[in-house]
Amino acid sequence: IELQKRCLSIACSGILLAMMRRDPLLLFAEPVPASVAGYTKIVQEPIDFSKIRFKVLNDQYSSFGSFISDARLLCVNALKFNPAGSIYAKVAKELYDVLQVMQKRASDWMGAIKDAHATSFSWRRSATFEPLNFDGKSNASEEGGTTRHDPFQDLRRTWPEAVEMLENGNWARTQIAADFMRTKENEFAYYGAIAVRRAAEAAEASLAPYPDSGGTYNAVVKRSHLEDEALRKSIDEHVANVTDPVQLKEVPTWREEAVIRILRRVQSRRVEGRISSENGCARCDGMRIEQEAKMAMTADAVRWGRNKKKGEIDTLPRVHESRLSLSTGLASRKARKEVTEEKSENGDRSIENVGRVSDVSVSVRGSGIHGWGLFADQPFKKGVVVAEYIGEYISNPVADAREKMYQEQRIQDYQFRVDENLVIDATLRGGHGRYINHNCNPNCIAKIIDGEPPNKNLKRVLIVSQRDIKAREEITYDYQFPLELDLEERIPCNCGSLLCRGFMNWDLPEKGSKNRIARTQKRGGNMRDRIRRLGRPLKK
Repeated sequence: IELQKRCLSIACSGILLAMMRRDPLLLFAEPVPASVAGYTKIVQEPIDFSKIRFKVLNDQYSSFGSFISDARLLCVNALKFNPAGSIYAKVAKELYDVLQVMQKRASDWMGAIKDAHATSFSWRRSATFEPLNFDGKSNASEEGGTTRHDPFQDLRRTWPEAVEMLENGNWARTQIAADFMRTKENEFAYYGAIAVRRAAEAAEASLAPYPDSGGTYNAVVKRSHLEDEALRKSIDEHVANVTDPVQLKEVPTWREEAVIRILRRVQSRRVEGRISSENGCARCDGMRIEQEAKMAMTADAVRWGRNKKKGEIDTLPRVHESRLSLSTGLASRKARKEVTEEKSENGDRSIENVGRVSDVSVSVRGSGIHGWGLFADQPFKKGVVVAEYIGEYISNPVADAREKMYQEQRIQDYQFRVDENLVIDATLRGGHGRYINHNCNPNCIAKIIDGEPPNKNLKRVLIVSQRDIKAREEITYDYQFPLELDLEERIPCNCGSLLCRGFMNWDLPEKGSKNRIARTQKRGGNMRDRIRRLGRPLKK
């Protein structure tokens, strides 16, 4: 009878645990609220995991079939009330299908345990047996000619997992009794919490006294190798007992809080190392250097004599580094060859025949408008693709979160909105196109086209020239920021153009306009803005 009750408890606990793990959203964890219309009319016998768990923990199931009936009733109720395509129906169908498999396996396991126990007693009627002990230790011993035998000795050889489940059956009960259950979604958090508990227990055990001597451990400099081995063994035995699931209602100890603080500090440093700017400014970082680019840079270093190989002739670059800003980029034979090859590959670089846009014909230099800027190393005709805005495709929530992160870390962000749902973020990973500055009278315009199939939704942003561009001329386009009525939120413009609007996010008549009425309207608009800032009433 004792063996039958234990097998029933283990089987019910194991099946219930498997079913609850397949419900990570806790759809059937609690009773259906009374506010759900029509539920009591359709479902005559409502049941949920909380009722089944209460019966299992209190041993209220007298047979395995009654437990299976309640579990099947839960699935049938969900399939009866919810639509076929809903998530409730899908999870209930999955639970119903897997319940049949688990029922068969549990029945086979219970039959094997009972048969092994009955067979052992029938074969050895002359032997005397002590009551069953399920602590995982063998009961085989000899005292005064009386043999104490393990009834599952044969089953351990043929099916060792079955006996192990019988001996460690309390584990499943502790799992379903916990308020924090391991699922596929929270597996890292579950084992992470256990690791923190074990680290705290190991720290506490290392300061505990010897169990046989009653004294404390000696200092590290005074311990022998035997004492160190005994200490490690004692800590391992103490930590191995920490297997119970984490309870959310438990308050962490001060040692556990200390371990969590250390882990958070390590995590923050790793994140800072991955996203922080190497030079203090995102404009100065450039693109992420991949492995192939590193190999190319190493080859260039060897070529120019920084890592000169034996027998190689030292050569100097044609244009000195200090005079690169005065060069058009076409002074060297290598640069002219690269531009020629790029033209032959991409044709006339028109927007109709655009392919992969290369950065060979442009370069990043210091700009008189703001910080860095993009300059043309060769002349461009009207209507050709000058550059492309390259970066990471992100959604609106990710763009808002990154904008806040960049502001907190004082990193200037480079984000280009493609449409209402897609943003290109070139702050940490991007091309030369992100350095193009704003101009109220630009020489280029940003055009958005569909991406290459099959990813047409990943649209591309091309920088197309509006007029002929000379070599060494800075490439600019109009950012077209939304208009801002608040004077405090307006961004001053430093383009220096004759048609400059004064602000990047305002659209008053241009300074260079020849229309007298337009200039008067602009002067009046500026005066009204000043009066509003001073809080004075406007004249009618």
